[in-house]
Amino acid sequence: MLSISIGVLISIVEILYAIKFLKKWFIEIELIPLRKFKYILIKAPTEFFIVLIFFYAFSALLGGIITAFIAKNAKKAYSILTGFILFFIALFHIFFYPFPLWFKIIILPLFFPFSYIGGNFIEFLQRKKWIN
Repeated sequence: MLSISIGVLISIVEILYAIKFLKKWFIEIELIPLRKFKYILIKAPTEFFIVLIFFYAFSALLGGIITAFIAKNAKKAYSILTGFILFFIALFHIFFYPFPLWFKIIILPLFFPFSYIGGNFIEFLQRKKWIN
């Protein structure tokens, strides 16, 4: 339970910092405060969402890696559970904020495979004895 909650928490923190970083990167939305997230999404250019997709995928990968690294056994299963929790958080988030439809369609299936790849990566490294 601890490994899953740490993996999900680190993924969420990474997504929040990615949004903050991307907000500074795009001049059109730089001056809008993060508290007004709906206005950021309305004014944001398409490139903002494309780069945000990569950060969402990386956060699921990082959450899966951390969950699998902390878990004693069933590393892939716990990583997938981390992806499942992130999926529900994103699903909840998507319904309450005005994301573009193409972003909604692309972002939802990202969490399972990338968290699974993270768990599979740690399991592979432990089989090769590179990580104890």
